[in-house]
Amino acid sequence: MIKSCVIGLSKIGQIHCSNLKKIKKTKLSYVYDKNQNLRKKISQKYKCSTENNFNKILKDKSIKLFVIASPTTTHEYYLKKLIAHKKMIYCEKPISLNAEKINLLERKIKFNKINICIGLNRRYTDAYVQMKKVLKKRRVKLIQIISRSSNSDVCQSVRNGGLFMDKGFHFFDLANWYANSTPKKIIAMAESISRKKFLLRNDYSDSVINMKFNNNTVVEFIFSRTSKLGHEERIKLFGDNFLLDSDKFFNKKILYKNYDIKHKNSYLKCLKEFISKEKSILLSEGIQAQKICDLVLKSARKNK
Repeated sequence: MIKSCVIGLSKIGQIHCSNLKKIKKTKLSYVYDKNQNLRKKISQKYKCSTENNFNKILKDKSIKLFVIASPTTTHEYYLKKLIAHKKMIYCEKPISLNAEKINLLERKIKFNKINICIGLNRRYTDAYVQMKKVLKKRRVKLIQIISRSSNSDVCQSVRNGGLFMDKGFHFFDLANWYANSTPKKIIAMAESISRKKFLLRNDYSDSVINMKFNNNTVVEFIFSRTSKLGHEERIKLFGDNFLLDSDKFFNKKILYKNYDIKHKNSYLKCLKEFISKEKSILLSEGIQAQKICDLVLKSARKNK
């Protein structure tokens, strides 16, 4: 039995709490959040312990697995502590908001032989997995990815790294996954069409990004913080004599009001695979996606 602790008890953290209770190999022993009332409420809900001082949990040698679901700005802080104590880590993306520190963190993780997973859960979404299987060995020549959401919370976007880190991370990774390649050329244009206050915080609400990959696959991304439909997400894969549209792979009987409902099972599948293998997965993929985020941001600022 792997005893575990979830750090950060907002929406995603609570999904992980629920999932850890479902996985037979794990026991949710602790939860932690800086919000005292929240951590007490969630500890009671899941019948587990909590502490005012995180270091007390950290020093408990029986706790092997930590899930980092706290605000993005805190990921690097908790990672360093967990690496120093050689804990098993599941970290929601990204591992750091500072692109210059990524390589250093990666070296520390590998030097200390840390088992880690970066939460690229969309790779486990049933519809996207089915699309990958249908592809088999056929090469994708063109990918179109659209993500629009009704989230207009500027503070939350900035806290999570801005439009490209917050929204683009998963989709940059999915493009790499479907293309079986990585970008060699990136052109990003961004503006705040829907919310001018994004620009005041050095962020964007809308963007169009074009990439050409090393195997010559071309990818177009369209991101927006405004959608009358709630959460709108669509991926199209084009190749010789085929077109795969994600809308045809999702259950049409379900109204997906937000991404949590649409991808809820993927969180469980990603965590479950990591725990079953007990070795690092998706670390290099997470780092690659994060580096793309940084390059896209640089291009967007250059093309203002």
